[in-house]
Amino acid sequence: MSFPVRWSVKFLILPLVALAVCPPSALAQDTVDVTFYYHAPSTPAIFLVGEFNGWNNSSSPMAFVGGDLWKGTARVTAGSYTPGAVEYKFFNGNSTWPNDPLNPRSDNNHNSNSILYVRDPVIYQLATTDQIAGNSLSTAVKTSSPTIGAYIYPKLRETVDTGTIVLRIDTSTFVGLGSAYDSASQRFQFQVPYQLSNGSHEAYLSVGSNSDSVSFTIIGPLQILTLGGFSTRYATRTLIGLVQDTSIHRVKIVSGAGDTVITTATGGNFSAVVALKEGVNTFRALVDSPSVIRSDSMTVTRIVDHRPNALAQIAAGPSSTIILSATSSTDPDNRGLTYEWMDDPRSPLGLTGHTEGSLSIPKPIDAGEYYFSLIAQDSLGDADTTSTYFVIGADSSLSVPGYASNPSWVKQARIYFLFPMAFSSTQNLAGVTARLSYIKALGFNVIWLMPVMKNASRIDQHYGPGYNIVDFYNVAPEYGTNADLLNLVNQAHSLGLHVILDITPNHTSYLHPFSVNAHTYRQASPYWDWYQHATDASDTRGLGWGTDAGGFVYYDGFGNQLLNYNWSNLDARTEMINVYKYWIQKFGIDGFRFDVYWGPHNRYGEANWGIPVRTALKHIKPDILILGETDGTGFGSQNNYADNGLGGCDLAYDWNLLHGTPGVSGITNFGFTQSAITDLNSLIQNGGYWPGPNARYLRFMENQDEDVIFYNNPNPSTYYDANQTTAFEKTMPMASVIFTVPGVPELWNGQEVGWGYGISGAKEARNRSTINWDFAGKDLLQPHYQKIAQIRGHFPTFWTQQMVTVTTNQPLVYAFTRPYWDDNAVVAVNMSPNALQVSVPLDYTNLAGPISDGTPYYLNNVYADSSSLIRFSAGRDTVSFPLAGYGTAIFVIADSSIHLTFPSLTGVSEHEDGRTISDFRLSQNYPNPFNPSTRFDYDLPLRTSVSLKVYDLLGREVFVLVDQVMGPGRFTATWNGLNSSGSPVGSGVYFARMQAGAYVSVKKLLLIR
Repeated sequence: MSFPVRWSVKFLILPLVALAVCPPSALAQDTVDVTFYYHAPSTPAIFLVGEFNGWNNSSSPMAFVGGDLWKGTARVTAGSYTPGAVEYKFFNGNSTWPNDPLNPRSDNNHNSNSILYVRDPVIYQLATTDQIAGNSLSTAVKTSSPTIGAYIYPKLRETVDTGTIVLRIDTSTFVGLGSAYDSASQRFQFQVPYQLSNGSHEAYLSVGSNSDSVSFTIIGPLQILTLGGFSTRYATRTLIGLVQDTSIHRVKIVSGAGDTVITTATGGNFSAVVALKEGVNTFRALVDSPSVIRSDSMTVTRIVDHRPNALAQIAAGPSSTIILSATSSTDPDNRGLTYEWMDDPRSPLGLTGHTEGSLSIPKPIDAGEYYFSLIAQDSLGDADTTSTYFVIGADSSLSVPGYASNPSWVKQARIYFLFPMAFSSTQNLAGVTARLSYIKALGFNVIWLMPVMKNASRIDQHYGPGYNIVDFYNVAPEYGTNADLLNLVNQAHSLGLHVILDITPNHTSYLHPFSVNAHTYRQASPYWDWYQHATDASDTRGLGWGTDAGGFVYYDGFGNQLLNYNWSNLDARTEMINVYKYWIQKFGIDGFRFDVYWGPHNRYGEANWGIPVRTALKHIKPDILILGETDGTGFGSQNNYADNGLGGCDLAYDWNLLHGTPGVSGITNFGFTQSAITDLNSLIQNGGYWPGPNARYLRFMENQDEDVIFYNNPNPSTYYDANQTTAFEKTMPMASVIFTVPGVPELWNGQEVGWGYGISGAKEARNRSTINWDFAGKDLLQPHYQKIAQIRGHFPTFWTQQMVTVTTNQPLVYAFTRPYWDDNAVVAVNMSPNALQVSVPLDYTNLAGPISDGTPYYLNNVYADSSSLIRFSAGRDTVSFPLAGYGTAIFVIADSSIHLTFPSLTGVSEHEDGRTISDFRLSQNYPNPFNPSTRFDYDLPLRTSVSLKVYDLLGREVFVLVDQVMGPGRFTATWNGLNSSGSPVGSGVYFARMQAGAYVSVKKLLLIR
């Protein structure tokens, strides 16, 4: 009985592995005469073009050998595009340049040129000989014993060592295949000597120093093509299949439970929608006439989530108490719930050990945020954990945050955006970790990391900065390991810094396993519907639509390596949300910057995208930050924000401020004129519209996609202008504005030293190259950015959305107040190069109380560290002061003199190798709370005796982690929740105590079973 075989290439198997161990210099030594084959009609003529003939489309005509086959021989060596390979195409004389359809490897960065790896020997067009019909690898072959074929070309003046030919089919290896190679035709053909079972198989051919591979699927006379062995959350699944006898039109799909669906086959193809029960579902196709034929079985597992939904409610109680209730938690199976309350180490409330459905706790005296967790568990052990918090105000008021709320650190955010390859000379995460104290001293509290996950190619400083992700769960090897990222986050947290990760919800790499599987098996793949396959009417932001040869849609401006992800698919959505949970739960990540947030927003709407993501993440970490690369200002932008339940963002981009709107200048083209300042004010205030109390604008002058500010404003032709003002000084006023107006300021790494000025070429050379931290702008810009960042972080008035524009006596001075109770601020920024005497009128309407007539108040210029007295009369006063060209004044009105001191930036974390340790330190364990294990990082500046032990609440020793002489260096210890006898300990509070010489440190741990 004959069986068809469906073939497809398995990307990136053996050839790229071989490249990893064979340097390009060695590969380039091989020269091989290769005969290329192409299937086409006898006319017009076909030409062979490639790196070997300088891409000349007329120098190498191919010979027509009959049927539809052309062939042409070229002498090839490794070229310059792909290391160790040569690139080529065909040309048909009519301006059509097809690549080699029987060679699946192509260079998407260079016109989809076909790639052939040049080794000794070259393996060309590996496939089954019966399967190649025309320019296709998809024609079915009706045999269960396929013939494996390939052309094998030896190195120049060499012959193929047939003794090295090895063919492996799945786990069976065949050697001694010399007779299967015809040296005259240079063709290898070998028929598998037994019947292969239906389903997927792998073929690996190895000859000399080269190897290649394909994957294929044996399809019987009746076969369900839809791949089995996967899980889904859907209640139904569409199965597709094939019956070879096209005269058969009636096919039954029978489940293991006995249910039958009857469907019609047309031209041998059939499909049917089947119902899925919870657990494993088995299906088989059946034909009972004219004879009985049964397909192989396939299985699909349906996942039904039985976990309860934990919900902790908070309300004011009598007599300065707070009532916490778990009774609104829900259970889909109504099994009855038990509860466990847990303290958060940041703000212990005495909850650990309580199991009541509701309980009363004393209202905390101190103002601040108070976090805690709740576990709801049913009678079968299914459980859900949620975390939440409440806020005690300065006036002892109680407020309960909700879906849209921002935690205090988000309100106070000053974001330092960095690219590890540019930020540190080591170009890895260890180098970033070593310089964290610099970011802290500069005045920032949030670090935004460009993508750190493994990419299709090595992350670089040009056009591959990290957004071509093939593995969402692991750090790119060029950056280090997952442990390096965990260490970075832990060290950042110990300094009071928060870390958000850049990630790509809009797309995956075309080489992501989901994409590879979907390209290989198409509609039969469980991942086919995880991608976009049809363009629609949604806005592409001018990028346009593109569709690859497999029918996968992408934004054309991004290129065909970044394939659009389908957030309307429940399984795809669940998987990606699990990715985000992973980084939060395993690494303590504080939030995400979602690349191309507008993409899934436009295609699928916030109900399928932003809202479920925010809901899921806030459930496990209520103080998360979600920054979306989407509109934060302008018409319709309110739909992106969490306020009013419309979207998922805390923060979104103020692109209007950067680039302007029609008729209004932006940062990249502001002139220093009065009308430009009017435009600036209009954009700063978003035309007077605020989307909501929790909606915050991301404001910036530079980032990974924008050119450095010196090339946009004021586009200097020389370092000094006619006023002897440097190019760096001209950027300072706008920086002052961004850091003092409502919104959240972002600083791109290197901006604080003027990095990029004077660097020619593409903008990537300016904003992604490794930063020289002693660059020319350092002495001027670095103190400026430190002042405005530290000032913003110090005074709560700058965390609000309150701002009143003030008209001064100088048309080129932009001035405004930031009203706040007992903390009013006045900002004046000189947009001109000339020194000016500025007068700013103040009155009760642009300030917040309490302010009294006749009372002396200090007008503290915290930027210049000076103070003077002012008195209001009839609710008014005018303050006058000199302001240098491009100068900044930031005043805070207070009852006393204010003098800020800023940390020294000299010598902060000068060692970027991450190994220089100056102090003993035990970091807080992570994760915490934890289950089943947690990690401790500790530093030893010298060799000494070290003891690190775990104790219970009664002070009893539970486990010894370290007890030896060691150091110096940075070390890690892990506790897996076992006692010294190897038995698991129960949930509860534990303590880790480290002693190293005279150093003693104790950390509180919370284990949750």
